Amino acid sequence: MLTIKKYLILIVCAVLMFTVISSGCTQQASKGQENTGATTITFTDSNGNNVVLPKTAERIVSTNADCTEMLIAIGAADRIVGVTDTVAKTPILMAQLPKNVSNIGNWQTPNIEMMTTLKPDVVICYGGASKPKNIDQILAANLTLVYLDCYKMNTLSHDARALGIITGNTKKAEDYAGFIEKYQNMVTSNTSKLSAGEKPAVYWESYSDYSTVGNTSGGDTMIGMSGGVNIASYNASLYASAYPKVNSEWIIKNNPSYIFKMVTSTNITSLDDLKKVQSAIKSRPGMDKTNAVKNDSVYIMSGSIAFGPRAVIGMLYVAKVLHPDLYKGVDPQAVLSEYSEKYLPGSDKGYFIYPTPA
Repeated sequence: MLTIKKYLILIVCAVLMFTVISSGCTQQASKGQENTGATTITFTDSNGNNVVLPKTAERIVSTNADCTEMLIAIGAADRIVGVTDTVAKTPILMAQLPKNVSNIGNWQTPNIEMMTTLKPDVVICYGGASKPKNIDQILAANLTLVYLDCYKMNTLSHDARALGIITGNTKKAEDYAGFIEKYQNMVTSNTSKLSAGEKPAVYWESYSDYSTVGNTSGGDTMIGMSGGVNIASYNASLYASAYPKVNSEWIIKNNPSYIFKMVTSTNITSLDDLKKVQSAIKSRPGMDKTNAVKNDSVYIMSGSIAFGPRAVIGMLYVAKVLHPDLYKGVDPQAVLSEYSEKYLPGSDKGYFIYPTPA
């Protein structure tokens, strides 16, 4: 009888020990899930890196003006605590930002001491060759860096969704991404079917004279998606550089059918300003020999719609210029007004392209 009692006691003890151990293991697993799955966020940056952050960002420093506009577009302006002097000089952006937002200086060499003082959860900057020149010092300051371009037409929707994850504003980010993809598909659904012979030659000039675009640039992406051929692609070594320098002789030799010249929006206060730039391009030595000048196909376009969150507007204009028969019913200005109403009030005011395609 005593033996049976001892046996029963041993069984009860064993069951109790198993229950305690199992309970302990279950709690540990639950805590692990709570500490990671419930708060950790993951996304891919513009450099192709998989990024993991401990939580959504409440305080953001943006050294990237395009990112700043995109954050505004997805309803996350209240998270921004620091911006560059480029943004500080842009009234339509500043009007949407908190009154106490700080100016961290030039986007290429932002003030590290100022950024550190702002205690950001993340610092967002351009990726690739456009990252800040003092990137090593920023990293040494133990600031969390995220690389998002937010200016290339083919990655705008991706970057918006990444910002949605970073801020937690996924619904508004998806709305913006859908807007971009709607009009992007409107263009590429036609241009993707064009044969090589149906794609006209384009010379794209950046803000600086004789600075064109290579295969890693937003301008080259715009040309390709809009159904054109970048004449810089005729030269492999030239095309390998993002913004190679050329000269009049090179342009004349490659004889573009269309020329697009970029200008900064801050330098354009009237239509006459755009006309003067066009006249200057046409007056360059030998340019009258190109098909673009002969056929009055020299277009001056504001960088505000050529690059950045509004680049889809520029894409619609370029596609309309290169392939007017395919986009007769498309009104880029109306799309810009839609963008202004939904994402950035006042962004449809100004002068964006000359001449305006029919």
